[in-house]
Parts: sequence; structure tokens; C-alpha cells
Amino acid sequence: MNRRFSDEELYNVRNRIPIRHVIESLLAIPSETLRGIFRFRCPLCAGRHTAIKPETNLSRCFDCGKNFNAIDLCMLVRRTNFAESVKFLLEHQNRSSIHKARSETENLVNLSEPAREAPKDPVPLKDILSELIGQSFEGRLKNQPNKTAPRDIPSMDDIVELEQIVHALSRIINRLKSCSHLR
Repeated sequence: MNRRFSDEELYNVRNRIPIRHVIESLLAIPSETLRGIFRFRCPLCAGRHTAIKPETNLSRCFDCGKNFNAIDLCMLVRRTNFAESVKFLLEHQNRSSIHKARSETENLVNLSEPAREAPKDPVPLKDILSELIGQSFEGRLKNQPNKTAPRDIPSMDDIVELEQIVHALSRIINRLKSCSHLR
């Protein structure tokens, strides 16, 4: 007989286990990051024109047009029904919670260890942008046409490049937000 899950359990499984973690670690779906964009093999069509949206904890395949949440992916990859998939994800969540609680307890016990030092200097934005676009940001600015003559319409290449930079910065910001609980 299938167990009934509470609304809170379903909500937590759907929203609290990061979709990227489900794809990479729990289900070991082949994945990679190309030009700062995380891609995974679609479990339905095997396409790689895919993306995740951490804000909604969803993933999407643009080849077959299907959206997936953690439960959907688990059902497809593990070939289990809804209840079995939710149970699998709950077990993982419980193991993670126990591990996290143990780690926090060990940290409290090991108060004699020196605290992690914060970075001494913040990283300049130009350095982050340089890393994202692969060359000196200042060098790119110097190679631009006359700055006094503004271009009315950006090229498609400029727009695509800016979208990639914004997407990469968004991922960095989300990663930093998710790590803020570590402070």
C-alpha cells in the first residue's frame, strides 16, 4: 500500500532539494557546464539543449519542450512511480539533514579550531567579468570603437554575450546567497 505524503513533505521534496544536486549527485544524469551554462542530458529525448532555473527549482529540455521537477526526473531516471520517487527523495533529504546536524554539532564541539578567515579584499567586478568572458575586461573596453559615438543598436553577438554574462553573474549571486547561511 502506498504511503500518503503530507503537503509539507511534498513541498520540501519539490522545492528544497536543489534541482542541480538531484541531476548531478542523486540521479547521476550526464551533465556539464558550457560557457557558464549548466546542461544535462534529457531523460526523455536525450537532447542536451537543457537548462535549470534555481529560482523555481525546475529544469527544462528545449528539444522536447518538457519541464521537470525533482520528482519528475526521479520517476523517469529511476523508473519508479510517484510514491517511490518521493520516498527516495525524502530519504535523501533526511540523510542530508542528519549529516548537516552532525556537521553543525562537530563545529560547535571544535570551538578550539580557528575560524575560517574571510577573504582580505573583495574581488573587483572587472576581474569577475574577465574570468567570465575569458579576456581582460579593460582590454576589451580599450578595443571598443570611439566611446563618444554611442551605438544605437547593439549587435546580436553583443546581446548574446551580455545574456551569458548576466546568467553567469546570476548563478554566482545565487551560489553566494545559498552559502550565506554558512557565515
